[in-house]
Amino acid sequence: MATAPLTWKEYWHDKSATRRCASVIGVTLAVFQIYTSLFGSLDALMQRSIHLGLGFLLVFLIYNVKGKEQGRMPILGVVPIIAVFFVIGYILWNYEWITVERYSLISALSWYEKVLGVVCILLVLEAARRVVSPGLLYVAVAFLFYPFVAPFLPGLLRAAPTDWTAILDFNFLSMGGIFGIPLGVSATEIALFIIFGSILMKCGGSTLISNIAFAFAGKTVGGPAKVAVVGSTLFGMISGTATGNVATIGSATIPMMKKSGYSANFAAAVEAAASTGGQLMPPVMGAAAFVMSAFSGIPYSTILKYAIFPAVLYYMSLFFIIDLEARKLKLEPVLADITIRQTIATYGHMIIPIIALLYMLVAGYTPRLAGGVGCVMALVAAQIRKSTRMSLPAMFSSLEDGAVRMLIVMISCATAGIIVGTVDMTGLGHRLGSAFIYLAHGNLLLGLLLGCMVAFILGLGLPTTPAYIVQAATVIPALMGLGLSLPAAHLFAFYFSCLAIITPPDASAAFTAAAIANADAWKTGWMATRLALVAFIVPFMFAYDPGLLLMGPTANIILSVVTASVGVFCLAVSICGYFRRMLGVTERVIAFMAAIALIAPGLVMTSIGAGLILLLLAFQLKGRKSDVVGA
Repeated sequence: MATAPLTWKEYWHDKSATRRCASVIGVTLAVFQIYTSLFGSLDALMQRSIHLGLGFLLVFLIYNVKGKEQGRMPILGVVPIIAVFFVIGYILWNYEWITVERYSLISALSWYEKVLGVVCILLVLEAARRVVSPGLLYVAVAFLFYPFVAPFLPGLLRAAPTDWTAILDFNFLSMGGIFGIPLGVSATEIALFIIFGSILMKCGGSTLISNIAFAFAGKTVGGPAKVAVVGSTLFGMISGTATGNVATIGSATIPMMKKSGYSANFAAAVEAAASTGGQLMPPVMGAAAFVMSAFSGIPYSTILKYAIFPAVLYYMSLFFIIDLEARKLKLEPVLADITIRQTIATYGHMIIPIIALLYMLVAGYTPRLAGGVGCVMALVAAQIRKSTRMSLPAMFSSLEDGAVRMLIVMISCATAGIIVGTVDMTGLGHRLGSAFIYLAHGNLLLGLLLGCMVAFILGLGLPTTPAYIVQAATVIPALMGLGLSLPAAHLFAFYFSCLAIITPPDASAAFTAAAIANADAWKTGWMATRLALVAFIVPFMFAYDPGLLLMGPTANIILSVVTASVGVFCLAVSICGYFRRMLGVTERVIAFMAAIALIAPGLVMTSIGAGLILLLLAFQLKGRKSDVVGA
């Protein structure tokens, strides 16, 4: 059901002065993003400066020094806010001189520019600590200090000395570093989709999605868990955030799964794995997908085409596992009074902005324009029926919420700019790429294994976007040097950057789901990793088989789609340990080998996979449950 109408008293009068200022800044930031998406972005540095400046103000108004939300700001809290006005104000006031007359890394910095450069970097680092994680702060600080110690390091880590003023220049008064490509993508594209998702959820979009999911899957075997998968798929297609998916959809689906008979750990793991797929599922995917388009030069609509089938395989695997688990536990369908007719009658019109967004992305319009139009259409569509109609305070609240939600991406991108700037200035990326190729000895499989480890380690310490960005400057060029195609290399790194969200010791999405389910966080993380096993396998397969990315001859694509689909079913059978009856250890191994063979490219592997399936069926038909060892 729709949320209660928000009044001016609730939105404005009941807030402290600090939160009122934050509300004004948040709405201003959201309106700025929508306006520039529809009527044209400003010059690059100006767009990024305003975007980051307003974001800085929001961070220091909302979050205290402990990273917790604050009601009233202490007196010393105004210090970083004043610093923001000086840093961003200097760029905007001297914009023509900085962008036209000045020569980056050549023109000398004045004493006050050096001071402002240091302050700018400190603002980014402090914002990262408050909003993102201390881990990102530590990594960024390490990269900042690297140029000073690099001349004394051995081997490929050695670099020529870099003057400290050059680091300040590159990060403060150039289009690299903090104000580089990552922040540019945040300022022109990512922000719009976050605002769109916020508006949609505030006016009944989450109810529409969850009700549709329940209407289609709720009455089947294992229905509540399938609702989690379907709902998280639909919601993730718009939001692109794993933790947000868990918090929004999981609060409803996890209790339903537990009530139907699933264990708390399994229920939480299903929601975490399903929500993580939102970063992999078009049309929005994660924020890193927009950065991928900027770094690779591949149009965003083309990336969507490449990414769609691997994401479908991921959700197919989850769906199969849930169905088999429900049959193994002999769970009964859950009856509900929700019907698709009632849902469409009440909330169906909110599908209009979603369809408009999808159409514009597929038709080749820029993601920026598609996101802006989607935001406006969501606001307009909400007014069609009383069930979703938003008051003016509710509209402002949705815009403010979108602005707050974009902070983690914005600050991550600005911090990643520092990291990538250091890699560029010191030539570290080129040396690491050469070493990567040397260690792999020209072998693509070994290179993929090394790339997987690097991506996964980065994903444990960094959010998905900066983890991917670091690889774009180091690992991805090396993988391409080993013969991997451009889209496959970028998607390979993207996948493994995402998976740390559910894999211990990081596993933020899994831990969030465990908190909702009152489950063991560590066990939930490992169970979610097992459920998402297909996401660890498929990137290796599309590295060798472009058909999985819907590239190449039509016949090869059809073969890849069919065999891989059967393969993920075999993988689900192996993971769950159940098919027609409980599987023994030997049967689970056969099912796993069949899955790998069927997902792998080539007629030979397909034939081997088919043979293994026949062998598994023979075991199932011949064996008796009491004879199964290790079931």
